Amino acid sequence: MDLILCAGLTAAESIVVNKLPGQETRPVSAKVALAFFLAQYLAVKYYRIFLYHKYFSPLRHLPGPTDNHFLFGQALNFLRAETPTTLYVKWMREHPDAPFIRYLTWGNTEVLVPVNLNAHREVLQMQCYSLQKPVWFLRIVKEVAGHGLILMEGEEHRAHRKMLGGSFSLKNIRKLEPIFQEKARDLCGYFNQCIRENDNKTGVVDCTTIFSKTILDIMGSAILGVNLSYVKPGDEKDEKLVESNDLNKGCSFHEAYDVFFSPKGIAKVLLFANGFLPTRWLPLQANREFLFAMDWLNDVLRGLIRDRYREVSTATAAKRYESKDSRDLITFVVEESMPGGIAEGIGENEFLGHLLEFMAAGHDTSANMLSWSLYVMALDQDMQDKLRAELNTISSNPTYNELDRLPYLENFSKEVLRVYSPSTTYHRAAGMDIIVEGVQIPKDTLVDLCPSVTLLNPAIWGDNVDEMDPDRWEHLTGDQLSPYAFSPFSNGPRICIGRAFAMFEIKTILAEIIRNYRFVSVDQGFTVENPGFTLRPHGLMVRLEKLSK
Repeated sequence: MDLILCAGLTAAESIVVNKLPGQETRPVSAKVALAFFLAQYLAVKYYRIFLYHKYFSPLRHLPGPTDNHFLFGQALNFLRAETPTTLYVKWMREHPDAPFIRYLTWGNTEVLVPVNLNAHREVLQMQCYSLQKPVWFLRIVKEVAGHGLILMEGEEHRAHRKMLGGSFSLKNIRKLEPIFQEKARDLCGYFNQCIRENDNKTGVVDCTTIFSKTILDIMGSAILGVNLSYVKPGDEKDEKLVESNDLNKGCSFHEAYDVFFSPKGIAKVLLFANGFLPTRWLPLQANREFLFAMDWLNDVLRGLIRDRYREVSTATAAKRYESKDSRDLITFVVEESMPGGIAEGIGENEFLGHLLEFMAAGHDTSANMLSWSLYVMALDQDMQDKLRAELNTISSNPTYNELDRLPYLENFSKEVLRVYSPSTTYHRAAGMDIIVEGVQIPKDTLVDLCPSVTLLNPAIWGDNVDEMDPDRWEHLTGDQLSPYAFSPFSNGPRICIGRAFAMFEIKTILAEIIRNYRFVSVDQGFTVENPGFTLRPHGLMVRLEKLSK
């Protein structure tokens, strides 16, 4: 924008100067015009980077950190932080009652962080569609997420959310019980293998890796309608998937998503730098691996869509197609895209975008929540025993209704989500001038929504806010009762469409593994991916033992 502005000013100035008396024979040369342009461009940049945020911004009086780098604001502090949410929580506790905190990032760009519940309610509910995904964020995530529900805005988002709602309805989710139970048993088989390969008494599991594979197995069946079998290495992969989409060419969903969610070294630099400057053209091995993985994802999922359309269309034309009682997401959308269906007219690119987003976001957040659950139980045996005692009161293959009636499992799950929210930040930018809690927010202002700002706020949850206390959910009072105090799945019109799906699969897996294993200890130190899009533990190794029946 600044380049266009300065170029326009230079052109206008050159025209004016050329029309001055005596200038007809001495028009402005290219060198002089370039000098005008550079002088103005540098002046504008100096104003934006060094003067605006200090002396002219309407947001300059908001509270926020003061230990800023002269050029990069808090950006370097974010990179040095223990987790992606550490600084947000620190600033919130310094200013717990403020509507917003303002911090500076690259080039001293201003970013607002909602703090109190009223600000969260207005941003998430009232101003939901006035705040859109910022350009830098789209540049990063569109490579893995395409153009689906999460990245859609306004009326397009409303229409597609309505279109997909049936697939994630409670009625449809309950039909997935056999899938969730089967994959939970597969996970137990893997745990048994780890114990046998160790000393036949205890085993050690890498939580992030095995839970990512488990959730991908569930997503494969429930979203794609194929059997990935990442947790059961002895099983044959789904032949239909292999033959039609070339899954035998050196990649898998787990490997492809690991490239995005857990890049190493230069790969991480390239991933996040690409939001500000194009980096994918650089002839580096990390770029080649990333582009191969993303191309693989797109090709496989696009192939599945086309195959399913072909199957349904051929069977329908022959009058021998029967809709299954429980449909995976691809089949659901294909069927509903037929004339008269709620998805009629959906484009292939939008369809692909939905699959890319659900597979990416859906598997990583659930896997992280399960990883943190094992971490908590390994550190607190009493909590683990209480869960196990409650779970032993229900059937061996618990239904949705049985799990839904277990209060301590419900409270434990909520408390893990509160203390270790898998979603770290929702990035937005004001699409127009807006006013929130009396704060005038200019168009294009960046806004970071961090769930942990309310989830870990002592003013809401009390002095023991950092402690795992499932029993707190039995006696909520005051602000704790607000839906905006507990928003690990976001809130408002953009609340996660798959939250009921995620909670059911998580509870089913926890029920199966808690009744069969004791989580003894955390075997080594670990870190949290930072920068990162989720609260993803890296190197979290938990030791477990098989329980005797």
